[in-house]
Amino acid sequence: MSNRLVIDVEGLVGHPEATREFSAVQPVSLRVGEARTTGPMSVEGVVAGTVNGVIATFEVSAPVHMACSRCLVEWDDVVDTSGSQHFSRVPDEDGYAIVDRVVDVAGPASDELAFAFPAAPVCREDCRGLCPICGNDLNTDPCDGHGEESDSPFAALKDLFDT
Repeated sequence: MSNRLVIDVEGLVGHPEATREFSAVQPVSLRVGEARTTGPMSVEGVVAGTVNGVIATFEVSAPVHMACSRCLVEWDDVVDTSGSQHFSRVPDEDGYAIVDRVVDVAGPASDELAFAFPAAPVCREDCRGLCPICGNDLNTDPCDGHGEESDSPFAALKDLFDT
């Protein structure tokens, strides 16, 4: 495996039958909500010629550290996803293009990895979260309830919603 995702596409453009395999491990640093990675991103795939460029199809994976959006428990996991990107001599809306007979798959692979991160990670489907009054983790230390909060300056407004 190389450490770069820059692939020489000489001889592929205009030849739909031509392909070239690639694999690489590259550093990545991404954060989406409560999910982040600073670990290596592993990418494997194939670049195939098209009439006016090439298409890279790939699998990408990376370790990810997450915090539950309900109870704040943290854990590590691995995110795996796949993607593809068409490259031509004219840059697309993301700026990806064939430049000097090479394509850089690192950008599209990072993009797909970021899209695969959960926006609001949950440690488990039945996570009960935190008590809004005392902050206890309701999964491990359920509350027996709390008395009336008559000291609250908003206590008078409570009656407006009980009717």
